[in-house]
Amino acid sequence: MTFRLSVRTAEINCGDVFGRATGTCMLIYRFLTGADDAAFCHKVTKALSEGWQLHGSPSYAYDASTQTMKAGQAVTRVARDQPYDPDKKLVDF
Repeated sequence: MTFRLSVRTAEINCGDVFGRATGTCMLIYRFLTGADDAAFCHKVTKALSEGWQLHGSPSYAYDASTQTMKAGQAVTRVARDQPYDPDKKLVDF
């Protein structure tokens, strides 16, 4: 199984429950990929349990070289008051 990770970030304004700005947040983006099997579902479930949210619909593609279906799912998470650092692991945000 292969695992690819893409990262996109965007600064967004954070707010409290009343909609008041409370600082700058960064939206972290990951694209999880793998064979369309239970292990891929567990990978997405683990990300959700760590606070990531689904972003868009899953994608599927046929890999002719391995004759298997591959799945992908984008997930996002908000990181509060942290500047973007390309050398930082996503789990450290």
